[in-house]
Amino acid sequence: MDRSTNLDIEELKMTREQYILATQQNNLPRAENAQLYPVGIYGWRKRCLYFFVLLLLVTMIVNLAMTIWILKVMNFTV
Repeated sequence: MDRSTNLDIEELKMTREQYILATQQNNLPRAENAQLYPVGIYGWRKRCLYFFVLLLLVTMIVNLAMTIWILKVMNFTV
């Protein structure tokens, strides 16, 4: 059991070379006319997301309305 724990710790240790490569600055030249890609949700994905949010909102409102209606019909009191 001690050996397997020791092996796991050894796998998690970062070597000196990995540390240097991860922390050094990137000095690669950049193109002046680099094409920028838009970030976000566009097209049918956006419509589906809006539809899903609207569906959740309607479901919540109907659920709340039915809960209040059941409380009134069953004559529950606070």
